[in-house]
Amino acid sequence: MSVRLSATDVRTCEPCWQEPVTAARHTVRGRDLLCRACAESGCPRRVDLFPPYGIYRLGHSARQPEALNRGAE
Repeated sequence: MSVRLSATDVRTCEPCWQEPVTAARHTVRGRDLLCRACAESGCPRRVDLFPPYGIYRLGHSARQPEALNRGAE
């Protein structure tokens, strides 16, 4: 299977982040770029599992209360 990649596409598999991209899965949100093993096993993209800033809980507000920024006084 030949996948056409643009200049801005990732070259590493989106689920495992280790193997080169060899397959594409078309979804309602766009296109997932996968290696052969992840494509055959139906692995989800890690971006879907861990959205930006979601695992660090920084998505709601970048401003922290002043008391938390001071540290232990």
